[in-house]
Amino acid sequence: MIVALGGRPLTGKTTLARALAEAMPGILLDKVALQRVLFPDLATASPELNDRLYEWLLQAAAWQLDSQPGSVIVLDGRPLTRRRDVLSLRRFAAGIGHALHVVECVCPDTVAAQRGEQTDGYEALAGRLDEPSELIRGPKIVVDTLLPPEHCLKLALSKIAEDKASGYPKAEEGSRLWAARDG
Repeated sequence: MIVALGGRPLTGKTTLARALAEAMPGILLDKVALQRVLFPDLATASPELNDRLYEWLLQAAAWQLDSQPGSVIVLDGRPLTRRRDVLSLRRFAAGIGHALHVVECVCPDTVAAQRGEQTDGYEALAGRLDEPSELIRGPKIVVDTLLPPEHCLKLALSKIAEDKASGYPKAEEGSRLWAARDG
């Protein structure tokens, strides 16, 4: 199973991803952490490097899920604020035969900006707060990160468990069905 965190910058994706990986338990694949390991002196990555880092995360996810059936991968790699990124991730999950749960983190822009002021590298993220984003279409789990972190974690875990119990989303549904649901 893959649990992918999405949402605009500074909405709490990484905080929730870490908590989910610990609680489930799962393996956290974090693009920013990978960038820091591979390119410690690089403050911000180019779009091309961001794409490459994300590809590496997906390769690591596929390898882990193949070598350790039943693993849970928590993916903190892209904001998933563009329709094409969500569709691509859904095709990837279907292609390797694993269910995908998209968790979208949301909060008011003013809260994101306040969080950013307390974050290292805020200057790099500040410009991205104004970038356009597209609605992440379902199926997805929406978590308002204005709520306390423990409440956000509990909500995400309960919705993932609900989806698993109902057999939805199914890994074998494939990309055509995901594309049809996306509209």
